Amino acid sequence: MINETLIPDSQPIVLGLSGGPDSVCLLLELLAMNAARREGGGLGNPIVCAHVNHGLRGDESDGDETYVRSLCERLGVPVEVKRIDAAVLAKEKGLTVEEAGREARYAFFDELCQAYLAGVTASPYPPAPLIATAHNQDDQVETILMRILRGTGTDGLAGIAPIRKSAAGFDIARPLLGVSRKEIDSRLATYGETPRIDTSNLEAEHFRNKLRLEVLPYLKDALGIDLRRGFLRLAENAAEDRDYFEAVVAGILEPYKTLATLPAPALATAHPAIRHRLIRAVFAELGLRHDIASVHLAAADRLLETFQNGGEASGKRVEFPCDYTFGIIGKEAVFRAPADADPDWKPRRRF
Repeated sequence: MINETLIPDSQPIVLGLSGGPDSVCLLLELLAMNAARREGGGLGNPIVCAHVNHGLRGDESDGDETYVRSLCERLGVPVEVKRIDAAVLAKEKGLTVEEAGREARYAFFDELCQAYLAGVTASPYPPAPLIATAHNQDDQVETILMRILRGTGTDGLAGIAPIRKSAAGFDIARPLLGVSRKEIDSRLATYGETPRIDTSNLEAEHFRNKLRLEVLPYLKDALGIDLRRGFLRLAENAAEDRDYFEAVVAGILEPYKTLATLPAPALATAHPAIRHRLIRAVFAELGLRHDIASVHLAAADRLLETFQNGGEASGKRVEFPCDYTFGIIGKEAVFRAPADADPDWKPRRRF
């Protein structure tokens, strides 16, 4: 049921466990995978579950935490729990509650991965832990539609990647991405497990909930076709194009791996499809992997256009999310992370 190819044998797993059907199913399937691997002579995968109590639903949130602790104790799986106030974090960081909660979850996953590596002394080269989340096929369809409605670029049409890097550089795998919620519910029934239900997911208040509860059912009834297959084909096609462009961009950036700079003339004259991917790729290397929008890329384009047309661009910069900046110094396009900032903004080697 799960995509086991994403999880090499013996690689430790930090599993995001909310207590809902998807993550509980993933935990049970991973335990079944472990049993099969060991029976076949393999080592199996050490698992630690990670639960974040966001403090948003009062007794319900506490009930989720209690269930997760009880489930892990019953299954003999270690669990780490972190309690946060997502509403307060959102206000402090100027994010939505959903964004703040997501940011806190993935930061917690990274912390656990780093703690694991720090505690491993038996081997000088211990395998890096892998973060597993329970995104499924329905999440994929909803994500693609949501991105279309928000005006995503073609890379966004590829939807949720089966595996990607976390902010700290650990792999994040989605072993259930090819599995529907209906299949998950069916599998849970065979296990005889009754997970928690987040009642907020049943309310059509948030954008994703509206799509899931109202828009997608309406389109299916109105058009009389299974929209899922069409969106998933779209994602596959877009992923092929994304992978090709990523390979092209990686080749262009190869000589500049140790510098957070690129030649401004070459960047200015590159096709926008390449230029924008180059900008995203360099910022990703510096730590900014999300939240770059078309408005940020357009601002960089305008600065490069000023440079290309002989205008005064040197020493000027534009702001990107999270205090990252893009600017021109002489004939170099300079990418800066927040930790690199200095008063006179001089370009320097990053490593």
